[in-house]
Amino acid sequence: MFFLFCYSILSWLQYQLIFMEALSPNQGFFMIFKQCKSNKLTLVVATALSFLAASCSNMTETPVADNAILKSVAKANAAYCPPDSANVQLDLTQIKLTYEQNIPLMYQGYNNIEGPVWYDGALYYSNMGSHQPDENGFVLSNQTTIWRWVVGEKPQVWLKDTLAGTNGLAIDNKGKLIAGRQLDGSLSTIDWQSKKVTPVVTSYEGKRFNSPNDLVISHDDTVYFTDPNWNTPSNINSADVQGGGQPGSTQAGQRIYRVTADGVVTPTITTELVPALRDKPNGIILSLDQQQLIVGGLQGLWVFDLNSGHVSNPQQLLNTPIDGLGKDCSGNIYVTTTRELPQRKDGQVVVVLDKKYQEIGALDVPGIHIVTNIAFGGDDGKTLFVTGLTSPMDGDKLRQCGDAPCLKAGIYTTKLNVQGFPF
Repeated sequence: MFFLFCYSILSWLQYQLIFMEALSPNQGFFMIFKQCKSNKLTLVVATALSFLAASCSNMTETPVADNAILKSVAKANAAYCPPDSANVQLDLTQIKLTYEQNIPLMYQGYNNIEGPVWYDGALYYSNMGSHQPDENGFVLSNQTTIWRWVVGEKPQVWLKDTLAGTNGLAIDNKGKLIAGRQLDGSLSTIDWQSKKVTPVVTSYEGKRFNSPNDLVISHDDTVYFTDPNWNTPSNINSADVQGGGQPGSTQAGQRIYRVTADGVVTPTITTELVPALRDKPNGIILSLDQQQLIVGGLQGLWVFDLNSGHVSNPQQLLNTPIDGLGKDCSGNIYVTTTRELPQRKDGQVVVVLDKKYQEIGALDVPGIHIVTNIAFGGDDGKTLFVTGLTSPMDGDKLRQCGDAPCLKAGIYTTKLNVQGFPF
């Protein structure tokens, strides 16, 4: 409403100056100051116009999309969200996450559970880790197995790490599984039946991507994905990838890319607008109306206006390390992050932001080393799945998560009163 008020006042003031100075509307707002004379009213109106123009230019209103785009977005959302679900008020009263027992892990030591996606009655997720040293002492790092878990049953290996090598998993509008793969640095499709892996894009300007991490898919099957450099397998030559710096660095090389439905890849300018996102870009998601792109990394969380694939107007939402993001059908955003808690300085939480990006709650993720990602699923789409990683040793001691040793990497669940998106 304030945006409309600003626009109305600006239009009225411009009209007054046009009337008094006989200016053409095409001369624009800032030509006014060249036309101002000694008339006090003109000066007052011009000053007010300048102030309002500056104030309104800083408004963070969602950009307006045309009807065709809005209808396409509504159709894509309808695959997961029933009518009027956008008006359901999330109730976090007495909601607590439960650590699921008997989730097997593929690797010894460090294990990371990532990229959960709900599909056809089951949760699929990436389990990352490293193989044991070979006869020469070489450790092949950042290998990933995909598991399939039907709740109430024991999870089963769905795709071995020699084929999977995935991190983020998502579903396009045709129901295809899309994966960010650090194994070969690709964005790929994986056939649900044959499990055949087909790369969509593998490189930019002649170099493979670092380690495609998280991804989100728009109404027209455009994919946006983050490409940090910290999960690149140890058998990949660093000269062959996009590069980037160590944690804390804003050295170029780690980016957020856009891939069209026909496989054309371009880097977005998110990291030029916010150089801090060169520091391990990670979670990424679209707003419910897909008019904004939300991206997190080690230095915080930002929202960008999104128009025809182009980002602008970054606004910082959080300043804590961000991993994965999720979204419900009411437009709330779920953010996995770290913040100080009474029982633990590096507390692991899921922060919930409403559609205006105001914090409305936080869920504690007790016992885990680092909370990693979010998905909705279950028979009614209201079960929240939260994944986490643990590196069990801190030097030569067991890692502590609060007053007790950390739990092994795993999955937490809870039931909410809203439905959400499956990745």
